[in-house]
Amino acid sequence: MKNYARLFTMFLVVLSTTVMAQRSTFETAMQETFVLLDSAKHEAELSVVAARFERIGLAESNRWEPFYYQAFTLILASYSSKDSKAKDDCLDKAQVCIDKAFELKGERSELLTLQGWLYQGRISVSPSRGMTYSAKAGEVLKQALEVNPENPRAHYLMGMNVYHTPKMFGGGSVKALPYFETAAKLFKIQRSLNLLPKWGLHSNERMIEVCKKES
Repeated sequence: MKNYARLFTMFLVVLSTTVMAQRSTFETAMQETFVLLDSAKHEAELSVVAARFERIGLAESNRWEPFYYQAFTLILASYSSKDSKAKDDCLDKAQVCIDKAFELKGERSELLTLQGWLYQGRISVSPSRGMTYSAKAGEVLKQALEVNPENPRAHYLMGMNVYHTPKMFGGGSVKALPYFETAAKLFKIQRSLNLLPKWGLHSNERMIEVCKKES
């Protein structure tokens, strides 16, 4: 019995060590790709980073984070592109990633927020889509805030939705400013766990300045 107990203990130690090594490799790969993302400015560079997140996701198919950041990077690439078809292609690929992250039970408020940003990206391709996709973005951002009222990115993007809505329909800088100010407070207290989203702080600060100048 002692031998069996000893073997079982050794098995648990080996299993634990293997899991920790896999987790360490995954997190290292993610952190290295975050560094590349921070320095990527143009569509081509962002596409390379998105491909790297994709490879991590294929290797760690039970983790939602690589798919989230692949979608995030593809949305950035869409905004940086000057070609309408390329913009939509990036957003189409990002949608697949978001859907996959939902399937993997990723952080729901963050995924709904990212979905809202994707919808706003559709408007940047063609302003004629504004009425349709602004409503879609507003709806999912509302859901994101219901899931987590302290998500600063959801408040920030809701502010962007309101800011770009005509004043006659209840939009504009005056109505948007409270969303940005709420986001600013929440950015200060957001959790700093390694792989959780942290983006949006500086863009939100810029929008506060813009709204105050226009008010």
